[in-house]
Amino acid sequence: MNKKDFEANLKKAIGQTEYGDEVVADLVEHYESTGKYAQNSKDRIDDRIGSLKGWEKRHKENGDEKAAQVEADKIALLEKALKVVEDMEK
Repeated sequence: MNKKDFEANLKKAIGQTEYGDEVVADLVEHYESTGKYAQNSKDRIDDRIGSLKGWEKRHKENGDEKAAQVEADKIALLEKALKVVEDMEK
């Protein structure tokens, strides 16, 4: 698979929102990054999910269900992106 296919598959799965487009752009920009501290696509997605889960928890603890739902929606989108990445590696 090449970078163009990677981008097309991600856009199809998650590119219909502003946040989805942001994630696609980030993953495509760092596609096949190499180097001592380079992260692969899975690592980048996992980092985002971890951060968002923390914010979701904080919003729930503060009683802000609307903000927590926004974070949950972003997490669901990232999980779709992760599935795309995993399927493309098979």
